[in-house]
Amino acid sequence: MVATVDEGKKIVEILSTYLPIDVSVEMLDEMWEEVGLNTDNESLQDTILMIKKFLEAKWEYSLPTQSDTLFQGQEY
Repeated sequence: MVATVDEGKKIVEILSTYLPIDVSVEMLDEMWEEVGLNTDNESLQDTILMIKKFLEAKWEYSLPTQSDTLFQGQEY
């Protein structure tokens, strides 16, 4: 059975409590490559992909934009 969206979001919330977002993204990338691509369990694949996508979206949202870093450390 595939995890629900709420369950996936809760997993991401817990991971984010203990790990930096970039580490969580790397962990799920490796989990997908080592487990997801090698299993016949479609529910497991779908769950890993869902959590991976949630983490990637959170990571993209947390990245500074160019305008945020353009004047960083400079006085006006």
